[in-house]
Formats: sequence, structure tokens, C-alpha cells
Amino acid sequence: MLVRDIMSSPALTVTADTHIPEVARLLRAHQISGMPVLDANGALLGIVTDHDLILRNAPVREPRYFAILSGYIPLNLEEHRHYKEQLRHTMAVTAGDMTEPDVPVVAPDTPLEHAMELMLDPSVTMLPVLEGDAVIGVVTRTDLVR
Repeated sequence: MLVRDIMSSPALTVTADTHIPEVARLLRAHQISGMPVLDANGALLGIVTDHDLILRNAPVREPRYFAILSGYIPLNLEEHRHYKEQLRHTMAVTAGDMTEPDVPVVAPDTPLEHAMELMLDPSVTMLPVLEGDAVIGVVTRTDLVR
């Protein structure tokens, strides 16, 4: 069996300049855990995953309670500015800023056994499938167990 027999195709991709909120929206909307990131010419730069988003946003604690409490309790405006600045910075981050660049890739004619061996590495959650320089699909762990 070959990678082409199980890959998800076409692959949902983003470009390096896609902002992270849009990446997160696409991951949620398509119920996927990651996607290839392409440069302006369509060449693979790497992947971005939900894990990357979680790690990147972990230090930011959006103060949702500010809107509720501000009507009742005077809030520390300096703390509010700090959170606002963190959120502004996070919203400006792009997929290119968070791309995992050195990901293994496979070709459509790669034997499935080789793809499975690559995915034994816990850090490998997705294998972009390249035909030449073009991303034509991806193989995920879910694809392997279907």
C-alpha cells in the first residue's frame, strides 16, 4: 500500500502571512490538528499545529472578566494595558512565525510502512505529501488508522 492510497487530498494549507486567529478558525472549522504552511510561490515552509497555537498562547490569559467587573469594581488600568498589549501582539503573529520548518515529507509513491515509521516519532503528527515542490495532500495518524 502507498501513501497515495490513504492521504487526505487536497490538503488544506495556509500561507506564511496568514494571521494566527485565521489559522485557529480553519483548524476548528475543519476539525484538523494542523496544516502545511506555504510561501508565496506555493512551496512548503513547514507545518503549523494546534499544539503550536496552544504553546504560543499559553502565557496570554485573556482577561474576559474585565468587561464584566469594570462596571462594578475599579480595575488596575496598567494590568489591563499589559493584557491588551499581549493580545495585540498575539493577534499579529502569522503562520510563518510559528511554522515548524524541519518536518519530514513523503511522496505519493512512498510505501505506507515508511510513513508509519516516520510517525512513530511522537513529534510527527502530520506528513505533507509532495509531488515535486507541490503539496498535494497530507497523511495524519487518523489516516493511518482508517
